[in-house]
Amino acid sequence: LKPFWPRPHCGPSARGASALVMRLLCCFDFVSATGRPRQPQQRRQQLPQEQQRKALNMASKLMFQEKRRTSHSVHRLRCIERPEIGNSLDHPVKLVIFDFDETLTLVTLMTPDGTYLPEQRDWAREVNFETPWVAGSRVEKLHTMLTELGRGKGRETRVLACLTRNGNSSGVAAVINLMKAADMDVHFACVWALPHRAGRKCGAYQEDGKWSFFDPPVRPGCDHKAEVIKQIAQDPQAWFPQLGGKSKTSQLISGLATLKLEQVVLVDDQRANFQSESGAQLLRYVKVARYDAEYRDFGFMRDMGGIGAHDDADYDSLKRFIEDPWMCKDTFMVRCQEREFPGNKAHHPVSVVVFDFDETLTLATFMPEDKTFATNIGETSVSGEWTKASLVDYNFESPYVSGSRVEKLQKMLQALITPEVGGAVKPGWSPPKVFDWFRSAPAKYTKDMTRRRTLAVLTKHETGVIAVFNLLKLAGLADYFSAIWTIPARKNMPNGLYKDGTQWKSFEPPVDAVHTHKADVIHAVAQNPSDWFPQLLSPDGDLQCPGLDGLRLESIVLVDDERANFRSNSEGQAKVLRYCKVARYDDIYRDCGALNQMGGIGAHSDSDYEALKSFVERPWDYPYESVVAPAEGAGPGLERNGTSAFPSGDREGGETLFRELSASEEPEPPKAPRVRKGTKDPR
Repeated sequence: LKPFWPRPHCGPSARGASALVMRLLCCFDFVSATGRPRQPQQRRQQLPQEQQRKALNMASKLMFQEKRRTSHSVHRLRCIERPEIGNSLDHPVKLVIFDFDETLTLVTLMTPDGTYLPEQRDWAREVNFETPWVAGSRVEKLHTMLTELGRGKGRETRVLACLTRNGNSSGVAAVINLMKAADMDVHFACVWALPHRAGRKCGAYQEDGKWSFFDPPVRPGCDHKAEVIKQIAQDPQAWFPQLGGKSKTSQLISGLATLKLEQVVLVDDQRANFQSESGAQLLRYVKVARYDAEYRDFGFMRDMGGIGAHDDADYDSLKRFIEDPWMCKDTFMVRCQEREFPGNKAHHPVSVVVFDFDETLTLATFMPEDKTFATNIGETSVSGEWTKASLVDYNFESPYVSGSRVEKLQKMLQALITPEVGGAVKPGWSPPKVFDWFRSAPAKYTKDMTRRRTLAVLTKHETGVIAVFNLLKLAGLADYFSAIWTIPARKNMPNGLYKDGTQWKSFEPPVDAVHTHKADVIHAVAQNPSDWFPQLLSPDGDLQCPGLDGLRLESIVLVDDERANFRSNSEGQAKVLRYCKVARYDDIYRDCGALNQMGGIGAHSDSDYEALKSFVERPWDYPYESVVAPAEGAGPGLERNGTSAFPSGDREGGETLFRELSASEEPEPPKAPRVRKGTKDPR
């Protein structure tokens, strides 16, 4: 990755910092697979060292001037201590384990063999660790944070380590080499790489400033990070070869000999790493924010991360959490936000609230096996292991809070639909009774009709809209909604249901004409409401679905447990402007064993209901700067390949940095089957 004089065809034609950086960035010469530089006759004319330094400094300053963003940002890390720890004062943190990709780095860009010449270190440091969105050097801030984390309390030194799934062909050595480019390796006692690879050492430990390689005892089939950290807590010496020795490092980390799981913190950008499918849980962890952005001149990148990438508060938050983790007990509460958009100062009211179904209205979704339940509208008879009461309990009732969650949902949904109307509409009225009242309401209440809202459900549940409706009907929740839609489009079953008066009917919303993403569907609803609410075409359509005349995009709120549903992966990158993110969690649920990716409004806190109602009433009180603005003059996008694209020794003609995707795009594990113990998995 040696920079050379810019060639005429390198980078964009635009002038300025972006063009300069792109020309410098793409003019690289890969070292050979052995780590040796190419022969002199193969090289182009090199920039004099002093000019290289000046060009790098100028590019960095100009890049910062062009791309600096406000520190008021959503991209902040979250620190969590699970309530299971109990009296956490008895368990001070001894070991902090960092993920590498998109946690220590913003994005990981490596050479194929993970080695760097001395003159390549500045660029490796710049593109992997430095942020264009915050003033100052992120590397220096990381150094300060890591130094302070390592001091510990009293006489005991806190130990830092790195656990990564980086897929570079050189394994753990590539990670250490990139750390060294930023002089960051000095802070870590060990680095481990998953999964185990035959013929390569998967661990490295530092002892008195010298790195040595070893093989940590990763158990076959147990290489999930939560499982591995559990193994580390059970046998620290097998993972820290320095323990028990006489070196200075051995003395510094001696406190790990009595390590407990409660004393370990994992800092990672992937939520799925905090609990395994087998049920192994981390009791303390820090979730680093992920985001999509135009990055320097590499083009648009998804799933970026990095501690402090957008806000310096990350460093202090992490340090405070490590010192006093008991201050961050997980509350599992909803988070409501309004993005910035043109006209947001006009404070347009919310007219439509769209709910996800799985893990938003339900805690976890359990469906009966009866075929008629998925084909007959209004079918509520069930057989086999399920009763009507048990289906409602397992899907909707929460074992984590007192009182009936179904009743709380009913009250919240009614409050979202209907204004108080001077006390004329009573809180306990059913939706059909409210509808009949408004149909014959006195003239003095007519103005309150404009304050009523329409509720809908947008689901991806594979069983279809009829099964979703029937489950809602069992819980007495169906009639609060005016329509139910499903994506993607299905054949041989309806893709939509709507409520016509008091009757539910099937119809075909234009889901096949819309990109299969919830954000795109929300945009389509705003553009043509009658395509999604057929009752609008009836004479009393404005009574059945109030607030849809002149519907705006910002007048729709999406309530969902999946962050990815608020911004589309389509070319247009459609965004939901107002949304509520329902908390997700993993837990042992009733008699179902360990379930991952659970959710549910109010599952852990009754404050969810008031928070959602308050947001729908005044969403402008919940501002949220949501995304990084695109860089001007962005050049060609980064070539993004996995490790399979790097055949050994194949560097000829390659003059591109490669992003390591094995960790950044590792998919979340599938949801554990929603079945009770002793029953057959329907899959």
